[in-house]
Amino acid sequence: MTNVDAQVRALKRPVILGIVFSMTAELVIFILWGLILFPAGNIFYKFLWAVVFCGTGMGATIGAMIQLFVIGNLNGLKAIVACTLLSVVVLGIACNLLCLNLDSHFHYFGGIEDPYFFIGGGIVLAALSGALAGWLMFTAKGMKVLDRVGI
Repeated sequence: MTNVDAQVRALKRPVILGIVFSMTAELVIFILWGLILFPAGNIFYKFLWAVVFCGTGMGATIGAMIQLFVIGNLNGLKAIVACTLLSVVVLGIACNLLCLNLDSHFHYFGGIEDPYFFIGGGIVLAALSGALAGWLMFTAKGMKVLDRVGI
């Protein structure tokens, strides 16, 4: 791999990981809240909202923010903590509050019925995803995993 290829890969990593982890967390939310706990409503629209639009949009957003604020500025544990905090603030709190407001109109994911569970679940998933993404990007073992899978 050339130096340019390595630089391009390093630039893409946070965005790819942001989208992968965000879409995975949104898939969990879709299945748990959208299908099991609150099955009423159009399944296709729920999937589009949660997994496609929110998952890709917010995943790309958090990836870009990690690229801007963490990469090149922090390393190791500090970078992992920064990724976790960014994920919690942006995805777990800001995005969830927006989705809670939207859900009050659509009633797809139980935000009105149990807002604490709605917000709390999002914060937990955001923290876990942010910490894992940070570990993958900012530890030697994590980077080896990413190299092995081609990210």
